[in-house]
Amino acid sequence: MTAPRTIINKLGVILDKCHHDAWRLKDPSNLAVTRILFGFLMAVDIHFERGFAEVDHRFGDFTQCHFPLFDFVKPLTFQWMCLLYLLMWLGACGIMVGYNFKFSCLSFILPYWYVLILDKTSWNNHSYLYGLLSILLFFSSAHHYCSIDAYINSDIRNKPVPNWNYILVRFQVFLLYFYAGVKKMDPEWLGGYSMRNLGRHWVFTPFKIFLTEENIEYYMVHLGGFVLDLTVGFWLLWPKSRPLALFFAASFHLMNSQLFTIGMFPYVCLATLPVFCDDDWPKRWIAKCPGLLRRCLPDTTKIATTRENGGKYSAFKITLMGLYVVTQLVLPWSHSITQGYNNWTNGLYGYSWDMMVHAWETMHVVVTVKDKTTGRVNYLDTEVFVRNDKWVGHADMVYQYAHCVKDRLEAVNMTDVAIYVDVWRSLNGRFQQRLIDPRVNLLEAEWSPFRPTPWLMPLLTELSAWRQQLTQLERTVFNWSDSSRVAFVADFPGLSMDNYVPEGVTNATIQVLEGQVELSIENGTRSYLLNANDTASLPSRVMHKITTTSAVPACYMYTFIGPAASTASEETSGKARGNNAKKETSHRDVSLMTPFAKSLALVGQSILNLVFGIPLVMHNSK
Repeated sequence: MTAPRTIINKLGVILDKCHHDAWRLKDPSNLAVTRILFGFLMAVDIHFERGFAEVDHRFGDFTQCHFPLFDFVKPLTFQWMCLLYLLMWLGACGIMVGYNFKFSCLSFILPYWYVLILDKTSWNNHSYLYGLLSILLFFSSAHHYCSIDAYINSDIRNKPVPNWNYILVRFQVFLLYFYAGVKKMDPEWLGGYSMRNLGRHWVFTPFKIFLTEENIEYYMVHLGGFVLDLTVGFWLLWPKSRPLALFFAASFHLMNSQLFTIGMFPYVCLATLPVFCDDDWPKRWIAKCPGLLRRCLPDTTKIATTRENGGKYSAFKITLMGLYVVTQLVLPWSHSITQGYNNWTNGLYGYSWDMMVHAWETMHVVVTVKDKTTGRVNYLDTEVFVRNDKWVGHADMVYQYAHCVKDRLEAVNMTDVAIYVDVWRSLNGRFQQRLIDPRVNLLEAEWSPFRPTPWLMPLLTELSAWRQQLTQLERTVFNWSDSSRVAFVADFPGLSMDNYVPEGVTNATIQVLEGQVELSIENGTRSYLLNANDTASLPSRVMHKITTTSAVPACYMYTFIGPAASTASEETSGKARGNNAKKETSHRDVSLMTPFAKSLALVGQSILNLVFGIPLVMHNSK
């Protein structure tokens, strides 16, 4: 009985210390800086990544398929979606200036999470992070300093805030880094397979003096990224190492802003770094400003950092904080529960913090619609009914897509159909292979969020050892000429792939690397069996079929010379070559003001339509 009692007593002491620290009063100025920067960045982000400027294309076409987290969640009409986005933008502006702060937070949070849940194709880790930070700000007192609310209400002006305001934000940002590092404890990342062709980017130019591009990609991108993510949170918490941690973290995010098109994410991370510093650092900086400038800046009066008792609901508040912390610690590892969202990788996309660990390339997607009454087979343009191709990599969205297509076809009197989807993808430089079983009618298939998806094809991990050889083969082919192309394909026993070599492509060949395949040429008189190392020429302007006849998966490579968009397989080889890495990772060359102008025009149209019935006009897609 003594040991359990001792443990309980120690646990009680720890909880008392946590409670005491949570209610210790802190200066509000540091938290105010985070609020201002976050609100500003969200006000910009809404027009870009949230899609305010593209609301007419996202929600104005009633034939378009949507991919909500819950099927009962439906979009509002286009006019009301515009006004909803306007409310979200006004909420972000209210957060930034600290006006009617709690209402502004709700005006941002509710539309933001609604739009996020409404479209899983927009999910990513940083969109999830923005939603979490907005909730934490709502429960905080971040408007006690440098805000319109504080200017109007002297009762909250420069009033200290409970330390848990800082603790929760620091915890969330710390977890972002730490879990990103833990997720990189993956053989794919540590082996250097996740991020390819980044060494060519201009941001690494100073390091090319003493490092090759391959060394930059492995030692700086993979190993350096792993060490930084795993440890930088601890260095930020320790005052003595904080200056160096701030330098490396800021450099990391600035480089990411140039390497990847990831919207406001690097800048939001930069905006949250100062929250690890002393709570009154903004006042100390303002106090050092020249006298005339200091008069224009917020109050620098120091406040006493005492402690409050938290009120009669303090225990309830601490419980809620504990639930939030536990949820954030557990949720990224929930893939054993939500198994229906897994594919070749475990974990729910969007809040697993497995950033950049998995690099995907899609070779092509074939959607087959079979009329069960007549037996006629049609092939559907995969760009119809959708805005992007992010749905092709997730079983849950492929399932939703098939049922959406069924509903759209019923509108043209095709009521008895079967739909098959054939997705060819590559994970971290492997062979292109099937993700979805092309023999399964998805309208009759089963999918559950809590059970493994039976119609997913397994990742051919037994062929992963080929990746080093594939890199060498790529280099060999690319040395032939500037127009040489290569694509690596693997397939399962008994399955076939139909392909077409268009006019303008020359020297098209197939070479078997492992296993056995049967090559059939359209209108040909015979078929050819090809074994490992066998090569065959492929005629242009003719369909051919490759069937895996071996008892084990077969892999082969296409090589050809032709224009960059010659075949369906070209997307893969074009990316693998990476000669235009800077172009591929740079931001779209558009005026920054264009999305703001389009958003304003859409709001004006919506109001005129609702009030006066003036017809809506859809803008050109950017």
